[in-house]
Formats: sequence, C-alpha cells, structure tokens
Amino acid sequence: MPKKLAITIAGAVSLGSYEAGVLWEVLDAIRQHNTNDQTPDDAKIFIDVITGASAGGMTAAILAQKLLYSADEFKDPYDNPLYRAWVERISLEGLQKTGPEENALQSVFSSDLITTISNELITKRYAGGRLNAAVRHPAVDGALSVGLALTNLNGLPFTHQVTPGGSFTYIDCSDQLTRTIDASADDNIAFWEPIRAAAVACGAFPIAFRPQELIRSKAVDTEDYTSPTLAWNGDPTPFTYSDGGILQNQPLGMAKNLVDPIDQHLQMERFYMFVSPHEKNPSPVAFRAADANYFQMVKRLIGVATGQAGFQDWITAKEVNDRICKLDERALQLKDVILHGQITVASLQEVATQLLVLFFPNDIHHPPGGEPETLQAAKDRISKQYTSEMNALAGIAGGAIAFRDSILAFESAAGLGARDLMIIYGITAKESELASTGIQSFLGFFDRKYRDHDYDVGRDHAQKILRDPALSATGQMGPLNFTPGPLRPIDHSLDGSQLHRLSAEDMKQFKSGMNHRVNQMLKEINPALVLADPLADLLVDAIIDHVLGSDLSRTTAA
Repeated sequence: MPKKLAITIAGAVSLGSYEAGVLWEVLDAIRQHNTNDQTPDDAKIFIDVITGASAGGMTAAILAQKLLYSADEFKDPYDNPLYRAWVERISLEGLQKTGPEENALQSVFSSDLITTISNELITKRYAGGRLNAAVRHPAVDGALSVGLALTNLNGLPFTHQVTPGGSFTYIDCSDQLTRTIDASADDNIAFWEPIRAAAVACGAFPIAFRPQELIRSKAVDTEDYTSPTLAWNGDPTPFTYSDGGILQNQPLGMAKNLVDPIDQHLQMERFYMFVSPHEKNPSPVAFRAADANYFQMVKRLIGVATGQAGFQDWITAKEVNDRICKLDERALQLKDVILHGQITVASLQEVATQLLVLFFPNDIHHPPGGEPETLQAAKDRISKQYTSEMNALAGIAGGAIAFRDSILAFESAAGLGARDLMIIYGITAKESELASTGIQSFLGFFDRKYRDHDYDVGRDHAQKILRDPALSATGQMGPLNFTPGPLRPIDHSLDGSQLHRLSAEDMKQFKSGMNHRVNQMLKEINPALVLADPLADLLVDAIIDHVLGSDLSRTTAA
C-alpha cells in the first residue's frame, strides 16, 4: 500500500510565508517522487489529512481546494496559490484599508483583505456558471480530510452526571470544523463556502481582526459534534469565533482524530508532518512585575495563551509514543518467553481473561480520552496490529490467543486503548533565522522583503529535511526520488529582524493607518471625540510606545 501523510500547519500570523515556502517544497518533492518511473506504487506518498490553526488554517483550506481541483496552479515556487496568499497579496497597506462599515471598536485591522484572499483562492472556482475540469495534484489520490481549529467565544456546554445524583456542566471554547472530502460529490459552493468562512474565522487574531460568526449545526457538522455529553440546545446555532490558535495552535490531535477512521489502527505506513515557524525549545520570556502595565499585560497574556496552546498536542503525542514503544517492547518479550516455554500458556490465558473482564465491563472499554471499544473489536484490532508475533506463536497450542489477550490487557491497563505510534517530522525554524517574528509575528506584514525572506527560509529548511538521511531509514517515509529546485539568494542581513530595522516609510504608513483607526474608534464612541492630526499622532505614539516597546519608538524618532 502507498504511504500516507497527514500535515499539521501551526498558527503563524505573517509567518504564513515561511509555512508557504515549506509546503511548496513538500508538495514539489512528492510530485516528483510519485511521478518518477523508479518509484514503485507501494513507495508513493499521498497526503490524505491536512489540519491547521490560525494562518495555518487558511493555508490548509487553500491546499485542500487546490490539490483536488486546481493543481495546475502550482507552476513554480514563485507562481502558486500559497506564494500569492502569503507573500504577494497580504500586506500592511491592505490590512489597514478599513471601510466605514467596519466597526472600529471590534478590530485594529480590516478583515476584508483576508476575506478577499479566501474568496480568490478557495471559492472562486464556483463564481462562474461552468466548472473548469478538475486537475488533481499527484500528492493526493482523491481522499482528503481537512480540519480547522476554532475558538468558540460562546462556548460549548458539556454535562456529566455525578454520584450519587445531579450533574455538572462545563464550557469548552475549543472548537473545530472538519470535513472529509469526496472530490467528485463535493465540488460545489455549498460544500466549500463553510470551509472558506471557517478559514477566515480560524485566523481572526484577537483585537487585530474582528471575530467571525458561523452557523453550526449538529445535523450538518456531524464530524465535529459527536460527544454524548454535549448539551448544546438549538440547531442550527450561530457561534462567534476567534483565532483557533488561542486554544490549539498546533492541532496534531485533530489530525490524529481524522486519521483514525482512515487507518483503523492497523499500524500501516502512516506519517505526520508538523509545519511551524517556531521551534520546540523556546526560552522563558523575560517579564518583570514592574513592567506589567495594561498594554504589556494584554500583549503577554496573548503570548501565554498561544504558547500554552502550542505544546499540548505535541507533548501528548510524545507521551503516547513512549508508552506505545514500551508496550511493543513488552510484546516482543512476551512472545519470546512463550516460544521458549518459560510461561504456562493456560495460566497466562486465565489471568488475561480475568483482567479483560475487569477492563471491559459489559464488554465495553472506555480508554481515557478515547472512543469506547467492544471487547471483540479490541481483540480483532490487536490481532491485526501484532500479526507477525501471533504468526510466530501459531505452532504453540493456545499461544497466539493467550498472547493477544495478554497484550490487550497490558494496553488497557496502560490507558492506551486504540492508540497508535505517531511518526512526526517537524519542519520548524529559530526566531533568529526569520525576518517576520516581531510584534507577535505581525512584522512580516510591514514589508514584502520580510515575507520573501521567510518564504525562502521555509524552502531551504524543507529541502534539508526532505534530503535528510533519517527519512530514508527503515520504517521512515523516504527515500524520496526528487531533485530540489534552485533557491534565490537569502539576504541574511534580515535574519532575526527587529522593530528598529523598519524603514521610515513603513513606519509612516503604519502610523497613518493607526491614526485613522484611532479616530474611527473615537468617532464610534462619540462623534465629538475626533482628534486633529497632531493630537492623534501624539496619542498613537503613546500607544505604540506602551504596546510595542522602545525599539519601535526609536524607529519613529528616526
């Protein structure tokens, strides 16, 4: 069978340009690999799951649409949908073009440009009367699932019964929109418009962009609202959403949930790729109580929320991987002691049977954080997962069944349930390598040269990872039959760009836009509060000084 790849794209703000460069290289490498005559069918690689948060959610939605229907748009590194979205089309000038109909008290920047880009790259295919012929990318085989992380500002209520009576309800604001795409049946605006709208909501960074309202329905969104404890009344219901990266900035867990129905826990050749502009070993932030004014506290709290959201799935995956590896180690040891007659098979079977009665009351097991599973379904799954070990024990009376039931008891006792080993490749970067990390990663919007720089850094990192010998080891995704394309020279003077490097023209544009927005805010509060330019400039300078710090103030002075 071909190899399967699930891709998770982290939140990135303007560093979506870095992720775009990474993904171009990944797609191009798989294209070359899958179309190479030297690549056998069972060595081909197909992307079947894409999840994303914030900017990564928009990228995930664009990829899903283009890979299935418009692969001919991936012409070259600097003429493709990802480059257009995150390098060419996005800009500070466009984000500061706020219309009079936009509520200035809801956001600093306009969401109109994001909406326009999403229409151009996700639903434009359906704007005319007749669809162009679908062109599928060699990296997909027609089966594709997409998932977008969302922060539900209304919250979803979950009710649990308590002993000896009564119940309690808690509110969970972590939400999502997932879809399993039938490439032929779902090639229509009715299917893709909710994905487009969710992609915009997924990246609605608090304060910067206005929150988005989506209509959700348990009858329609059947892949998202399956918990029997969900006590949401009213269907359909409008929910207000903000940036999905607030609560799940790196949705690996969502990717795993979308993979499970595909793989059926059969230990097939499944791989995960994690794309993020942030490496996984940051240093603690220097923050002193004396600096904790209102503005700095808001800035830091946003960093705390996104920072916490960024590690949960990664840590969980690593912990589960460690426990699964230990279970596999114990399975090999058990097989060996049965083969060498060091344990009585009948006694082993009796103990395992009694333990399974304990772990499967009423023939059902409820693993922590997992889906319920019947005893027979679990036995069948273990038989498939450990086929080689059970075959090795086929010559010993009752040995294979005793092995199977014992491993199931070990697994249940460890709280693993139907969990699988996740082989995760990370393509990340250090802050010192990127140009757009300043101002909570908004700095790239100020100047295209920052976005071009980070796009090429992403390409460079991806090429190095994809050619790494580790990917060609036994049990890994490679080796890949591809030749990396040429890179533009990277201007390393932009590495680790700081706020004080902004040009006077960039800062003038930023200040002018902020001046306009501040006056819009004041006018909405009270029309009499509109400020003359000199006074507005003073107010804007004061806000910038408090929110962004001394580096940017030095730029304005220059």
